[in-house]
Amino acid sequence: MKRIWMVLLLAMAAIAAQDTKKAETQPKKPVVQRLFILKYADPAQVRELLTVFDAAVRQSPELHAITVEASPEAMKAIEDAVQKLDVPSATPKNVEMTVFLLVAADAAAAVGSAVPRDLDSVVAQLKNAFPFKNYGLLDVINFQTRTGQTVHVSSSGGSLAIGSRQVFMMTTMTINSIALQSDGNTLRVDRLNARFAVPVATGPTGSDQYSTVDLQMQTDLDIKEGQRVVVGRLGLSRDQALFLVMMGKVL
Repeated sequence: MKRIWMVLLLAMAAIAAQDTKKAETQPKKPVVQRLFILKYADPAQVRELLTVFDAAVRQSPELHAITVEASPEAMKAIEDAVQKLDVPSATPKNVEMTVFLLVAADAAAAVGSAVPRDLDSVVAQLKNAFPFKNYGLLDVINFQTRTGQTVHVSSSGGSLAIGSRQVFMMTTMTINSIALQSDGNTLRVDRLNARFAVPVATGPTGSDQYSTVDLQMQTDLDIKEGQRVVVGRLGLSRDQALFLVMMGKVL
């Protein structure tokens, strides 16, 4: 029995030695290295996008460059990707965004203040699509940022009438990033998340009693510079709705 075990161990050792020898004699895959000096794009963003390739990518914000180590096949695809990413539109831009919160109601009197004249075309569009009688301006949120940056803004400027009281509504907005598209005229808003703490009447008609309802809106959208885009609609009550309208421009 011992002799059989010895034979098996020797055979296994011989197989392992052959496998090791094969691994040592197999040719290594060729690897090439390349330095990319970026004119417009952010090295950190380019590096993140290039993670889809089988490559080692390093960045140098000081030199505005990235270094890449990959196979010749992968390097060719990476060169094409960098060429498409490093374009003038990738340069960070200052942008100004304006958000309008409109309240639509079935009541004879409009809620909020008068809608600005430059939103007349938006209101006409909404009236054709929804059966509300009146539209009022609840709040205006204006902010400036740079393309590629995360945005956090909040406002408590809008109020709703609850009985004899004016109760303020809290609005918070987060945008993952805003990018200028290659046409130089379209702003891409990535992962807009808007939250609204809305006061809603809970007592009989005319009562000051209310509770707060949390509403949320999430979307991605494209906005042509100067265009007013209806982002979405949220129901406030049976006869009221909240519309979010957004516009933007490059400064």
